[in-house]
Amino acid sequence: MSRGQAAMEYIVTYGWAFLVILVAIGALAYFGVINPSRWVADRCDLGTQLECVDYQLDSAGAINLYLRNNFGKDITISEAVVRKDDGSLSNPTGFVSASILAGQTGQITIPNLDGYLKKGEKQQVVVQVQFFKTGPPPGSAHNLTGIIYAMAK
Repeated sequence: MSRGQAAMEYIVTYGWAFLVILVAIGALAYFGVINPSRWVADRCDLGTQLECVDYQLDSAGAINLYLRNNFGKDITISEAVVRKDDGSLSNPTGFVSASILAGQTGQITIPNLDGYLKKGEKQQVVVQVQFFKTGPPPGSAHNLTGIIYAMAK
């Protein structure tokens, strides 16, 4: 009648040990001893046509982006905003437009983030860029949304 009792006790003992290990790791992560974001790579992704070559999150309240225009036409960036987690804009004003020639790299700065970036913390920032393709015929506005995941310096 008790042929499986030894096997069951063996499995339950290892189950409890596994559960204790999971609880310990969860507690360490909860209290900040283990920070999983430390192992996630920094990245900037706005797609292949408007390639993010370099970027910097500034704790003073600005994001500097170096973008390569791979559209094949000159573009003018008319707006660049950061969307907060709730969908609202963190910087509704303050961006100065920039033109980037086809195949060239240009810099844009998104200012006035009002303490949204926290120094020394790795965070995800959702950037929305509005641009126009210049040249004949005149182009309409296009929106591009991308993600930056980096640490503010």
